Amino acid sequence: MLRENIRPTEAEQEAWYETLAKVSSESLAFFYCCISFDLPFELEAIPRDDPSSPWLAYLDNLHIKKLDVGKDGEAYGFLDGLTDITKIFGNLKKGEFSKAVDAEVAARTNKEPGTKAQRKTWGSGATGKQYSTEDYNRLDELFSTYSARLVSAGGYDTQQEYILRLCCRMTMDMEKMLAAGQVDKAQKLNKMIQENLASENLRKKDAKPMEEFRLDSWADALEEAGLTKNGKRCDPDEMFRILFGRPPKYPYTKDAVEQMILINENRMRSNDGLPELPVLPDDMRLEDTLEEFEEEQGSREQEAYEKLGLVKMPPKRIE
Repeated sequence: MLRENIRPTEAEQEAWYETLAKVSSESLAFFYCCISFDLPFELEAIPRDDPSSPWLAYLDNLHIKKLDVGKDGEAYGFLDGLTDITKIFGNLKKGEFSKAVDAEVAARTNKEPGTKAQRKTWGSGATGKQYSTEDYNRLDELFSTYSARLVSAGGYDTQQEYILRLCCRMTMDMEKMLAAGQVDKAQKLNKMIQENLASENLRKKDAKPMEEFRLDSWADALEEAGLTKNGKRCDPDEMFRILFGRPPKYPYTKDAVEQMILINENRMRSNDGLPELPVLPDDMRLEDTLEEFEEEQGSREQEAYEKLGLVKMPPKRIE
């Protein structure tokens, strides 16, 4: 077993994970790292989202789910977790395992059609009719065409995007049917496309007509909202208060907000059995691009810092 006092640092472990992920796959990299660092491989601990440091997230999950130590407090090693690679990756039989390896090799040599983003967005296609690279590119073109009007009008919601992508798939199938001389089938598919577009008012003829634009009505609305008076706009700070319901500056510094974020973050880490952070990490620091916070601490903020024993955050590191 690997002794704790010679185990690489977490940063070194993360670097080794990233190296393995590049030459194999993300899933296999977790498995290989568990062997390398004598840690249990547990599917429950593999992060579900896409963290910036996958291996460190895996270590956190092992600890949170109490999969890294036994009831007696003794640390688990690799042999205490899942070890049979043929069962971990899809319950593979001997004959199927070589196929899985071939698939990994094909992915590394870019033999899969389309890009990773395209495969994630559109799927792989129907069984026996997998999408080609040309199909993926055509689907992207169709979506750009179908969504253009919505994008120019402010965007689309999740339901509209689902319908648009469904219609893109059907449109590509319809084009292939027409190319093959299957006119009747293409007509039926076109009817389905129109019905789906109509269900979300996505056709041009379904768009609601815009109300007549009148300058005097806009002037009246601005006057009624208090943004103008006798044709002259109000003070910028007053305009900000009317639009956002608060003064243009917060009555405290950016550091005070970061202190609150740090306190909440450490409370969650404590609940999960993780060590607390001494300062807020750079990727959680705020950027006061709108200059909304006070530059200097007021007397009330200084008093609060003294009572709570807070120390100002060090400057954010410049990369």
